[in-house]
Amino acid sequence: MNTMKKLSDKQMAMLLAILVAIMPFSMDAYLPSLPHIARDLHSDIHYIERSLSSFILGMAVGQLLGGSLSDIKGRKNIALTGLAVYIIASFALIWVQTGEQLLALRLVQAVGCGMAGVTVGAIIRDNYEGKQAAQMFALIGVIMMAAPLLAPMVGSVLQTVGGWRAVFVFLCAYAVLVLVLLHRFLPKHKTAEPIRRDVLRVIFGRYKHILSTKPALGFLFFQAASFSSMLTFLTESSFVYMDLYGLNHHQYAWAFACNIVTMAIFNRITAWHLKRDSNSQDILLWGIAIQFVANFALLCSVWASDLPPFAWLMVLLMLSVGTQGLVAANTQALFMQHFKAEGGSANAILSAAQSLIGATVGFLVTYLHNGSVKVMGSVMVACTVCGAILLWYFSRQAWQKSR
Repeated sequence: MNTMKKLSDKQMAMLLAILVAIMPFSMDAYLPSLPHIARDLHSDIHYIERSLSSFILGMAVGQLLGGSLSDIKGRKNIALTGLAVYIIASFALIWVQTGEQLLALRLVQAVGCGMAGVTVGAIIRDNYEGKQAAQMFALIGVIMMAAPLLAPMVGSVLQTVGGWRAVFVFLCAYAVLVLVLLHRFLPKHKTAEPIRRDVLRVIFGRYKHILSTKPALGFLFFQAASFSSMLTFLTESSFVYMDLYGLNHHQYAWAFACNIVTMAIFNRITAWHLKRDSNSQDILLWGIAIQFVANFALLCSVWASDLPPFAWLMVLLMLSVGTQGLVAANTQALFMQHFKAEGGSANAILSAAQSLIGATVGFLVTYLHNGSVKVMGSVMVACTVCGAILLWYFSRQAWQKSR
């Protein structure tokens, strides 16, 4: 029996937002500490930067596991299991002594994060459709914008007060709080089913069906490409801002926060237009256009000058990263509308594809790194162009029918 109506839309959005916020806290809170982690673990900073891609890779594994299992065992059960894995790994991260340990434990931490976080999209798909689903995704986005906005600032303060290990103490404590709140307030959507012998055949059958639904794939690929563009910035941001432009970790946190403010503004624009009967395709089209212009201008700037003016660079990055507020909710809603019975599996494929493609791009950026901003600018615009081409190729007919 569906018990979701016991909570209002805003209450449910708040509950799901604090769960989703674990991911941006996990990704962004330790960014100001990367140079300190590299020094303390006697490792090259570009090797330590790979811990971000390691985390994204683990997210993909967790999302694939959690998505299908949540269709069988229930969303709440899988969310709580994922949080338990995350808490154990976060506690272990407090005591790491080598870069290899950091990468391995970040991978395990991310598996738990992915298992828990992937249930959110499925919960929304279970209870909302079409524009209402996009509004719910946008509402969660508005609430959780505080996480990536605050994460680098919190990380910077923790770095000053207790060093980089304090960041993982914070992540562990936050996850414990989320686990308690979900156990207490998240309703069960379904009774857990027993694991059957043919569970793998069922899971892979669902994934095969989703991946063979061509009209949905364009939205999947553009969301992954847009996320990869942002992840390229995240991977290089501490090096570019702190090493090349000389910002300290407090200044870096404030500069990073400007990107999140822009994202929040674009997210509010999305929510406002959806309430005024605009469709998701039109909003997504604007997001694609703005992201391409910002990334192309960034590419031209970094190739025209080794270090373009910081203010100009920062504005372009704010616009590029900020377009996540125009893209994410709409690509997710447009993709998920193709699947009803396989909501958990579909959301797992969407999230895992985003994570796998993003992790691949992140690793590529660290290998291509040449000590300049050129790699970041080139990869970001390449992500947007490839995503737009794949969106047109796979989903143009579905786009036209929905308009």
